[in-house]
Amino acid sequence: MSKRFEFPIGYRHLHDDANYNFQLNRWLTYWDEEEVRRIASQISDLATWKSVLLEAAKTSEDENRALNAAFFYRAAEFFIAPDDPDKLMAYNRFRELFYSEVTDLPMTRVDVPYEGTTLPALVFPADGPKRDTVLVHGGFDSFKEEFIEMAATFTRRGIEFILFEGPGQGEPLMLNHLAMPNDWERPVGAILDHLQISSCSLIGISLGGYLAPRAAAFDKRIQKVIAYDVLEDFLGCLSAKLDPGAQKLLAFLMRCRARNTINALMSGVIKKDEFARWAFGHGMHVSGTTKPYDYLKWVESFTTQPFAHLIDQDFLLLGGTEDHLVPLPQFFSQAGNLPNVRSLTTRLFTKQEHASSHCQVGNLQLAADWMVNWLVFQLDHPEVAS
Repeated sequence: MSKRFEFPIGYRHLHDDANYNFQLNRWLTYWDEEEVRRIASQISDLATWKSVLLEAAKTSEDENRALNAAFFYRAAEFFIAPDDPDKLMAYNRFRELFYSEVTDLPMTRVDVPYEGTTLPALVFPADGPKRDTVLVHGGFDSFKEEFIEMAATFTRRGIEFILFEGPGQGEPLMLNHLAMPNDWERPVGAILDHLQISSCSLIGISLGGYLAPRAAAFDKRIQKVIAYDVLEDFLGCLSAKLDPGAQKLLAFLMRCRARNTINALMSGVIKKDEFARWAFGHGMHVSGTTKPYDYLKWVESFTTQPFAHLIDQDFLLLGGTEDHLVPLPQFFSQAGNLPNVRSLTTRLFTKQEHASSHCQVGNLQLAADWMVNWLVFQLDHPEVAS
């Protein structure tokens, strides 16, 4: 399998707001940079984000630029509220256009039975003899289609590449309304059972930096695990956006289980801050909750601390020095809290490598190369890992 696109190198300044800038960089692989700069100059809030990107999507469609259009729809969808019908429209259009352009890829879709419904998986066979199988999943806000371009990096090294979406992600969330559980071994186990996989590696992306280690702690069919990137404590990521006084107050209120107080305080924040409104709206959508307190309790359960000692596989921990979503101290804390892993490799990416941002947006190929090289090293040197 060959790559269709080259990942751009360099984290561009496309917008003054860090949130918009990150998302625009995230999908730059599929766009013309100058077109994106023109579009970005028209974005001033979430309303203009939606209108400008939907307009760009429709223009691209009219010009028969299907993949450009697909990812403009994807970008527009990202910040649209869950109760806005345009969100599902944009999601469906993204998928329709995307799959119309990748019919030549050597992938097989499998619908995996899961608790009365199904989970979608895309299987990319290894080029030549298969040396390993790697399962790959996203996190809090990604779709499996975003990672298809990464498959070739693995398959050409003899690694079968299986992308899947679990509850709270992509199709299971958008079409079947499945909320995300913190016990990620359940969906991973369903994939392994259905595909009859007895040994594999697992890559978790973004919030997957919690999800994949969780699955590895409780399912020993997983032999190697990659946290791409680190995410030791989800509530710590959210509270890091607050000033120190507000962090202490939130921690105190959570310990006291002050449901009504937290709901009232967060409702006030949501009314004033559009990004907070988006974050809580999306978070409650993913978690299947309806109140800020219940969402924060769900977030609080996403910490590796209770089970990190159960992880006894080979572990690759990735991070970026300028990740605006995951505080850097979590990288070092997680590295020091894996006492029983068979082997531990850590890799902290820097600004000089254009890879210091969350999940190495700015140099995705460097991250992909590091992951596959690490997997191949483990396969070539089993005596080192054992």
